[in-house]
Amino acid sequence: MVNKFYCAGVSALKKNFLPVILLVTALGLAVALGQPLRRFPNFVDWNTIVTLSTLLLITTGIKESGLFYLAAYRISRRMDNERLLALLLIFISALLSMFLTNDVALFIIVPLTLSLQQIADTDYSKIIVFEAIGANIGSSLTPIGNPQNIFIWHQWGISFLHFIEKMAPMVLVMSLWLFVFIVFIFSPKHLTCTNHRHAVVDRSLFYLAAVLLIAFIVAVEMHWERYLLGIAFFSLAWMRKKVLFKTDWGLIFLFIVIFININLICQVEAAQHALAHLNFDNPRKLVLSGAFMSQAISNVPSAILLANYSSNFKVIAYGVNIGGNGLLIGSFANLIALRSIKKQFKYCLFHAYSLSYFTITLISIYYFLI
Repeated sequence: MVNKFYCAGVSALKKNFLPVILLVTALGLAVALGQPLRRFPNFVDWNTIVTLSTLLLITTGIKESGLFYLAAYRISRRMDNERLLALLLIFISALLSMFLTNDVALFIIVPLTLSLQQIADTDYSKIIVFEAIGANIGSSLTPIGNPQNIFIWHQWGISFLHFIEKMAPMVLVMSLWLFVFIVFIFSPKHLTCTNHRHAVVDRSLFYLAAVLLIAFIVAVEMHWERYLLGIAFFSLAWMRKKVLFKTDWGLIFLFIVIFININLICQVEAAQHALAHLNFDNPRKLVLSGAFMSQAISNVPSAILLANYSSNFKVIAYGVNIGGNGLLIGSFANLIALRSIKKQFKYCLFHAYSLSYFTITLISIYYFLI
């Protein structure tokens, strides 16, 4: 019995290794800054946590209904080329993220990819990494694609179409480089269905999850998302209790710890002094600041910070959206994608591609668009 609990504990620690490391970091920063632990809840954007929790519950319900597996089965029967499959999935990820945000896009496309992986008995970890990159690119185009764009859109009162017009050149460059990466990294090798089973869809669960998803979109628009979490939780607990246990609550804990770390890092005096002495009137320095700051504290808080030092919304948006790729912390969408990859050395795999892509797109945009 002791051995069983030990193995379960080790397994849980491996799965939640990053949240544990970040929690230890937060405790260390709190001690160094003299911040009491009771202030930790104040550092968390609970509206975001509630929204993500609701969405995670609903998409888990859709996944458990078997719909993703059925869709994956039909796709696998029509597309047997790895490169074309990667292009399709990454394109869908980018397209969805333009209107549903990058997080929502990945909550939809990643379970579909995992179902395809199960059918083909092939590792699709690379595809998931590039789905995250694609979601970060697609979401950069519109003011509703990601949280940093929503903030910039409201902060400067830009029209919807004007925002798209300003972001289009950057998104075009990033998309072209994404296409180049896909062509060189994914081979046109033949894929076969080696491990498929009869697709059974739990229609009752799917209909419930679909209704909840529509209600979720409406609730977010009306700012009622906190009420929908309770409705989703109790509805799924009543209809299909297994969904509650299948939901990756560790991902929510990870987001909570990240919010705490970001707020603590922003209180470090050295960081505040460094920002005060930077020349943000220079567009090139501003775009570099946004890109590299995102690698340290994520792109959303970076956008909020830079808005206090510059009114050049286009360059701020360029910097923080480029910075969504690179290190894992650059965008919350990266965390959603990486959380689903079970491959050993997944952090090395993610950063090998994401950092390469971040570097080449930053250089291209720095020299040709700024």
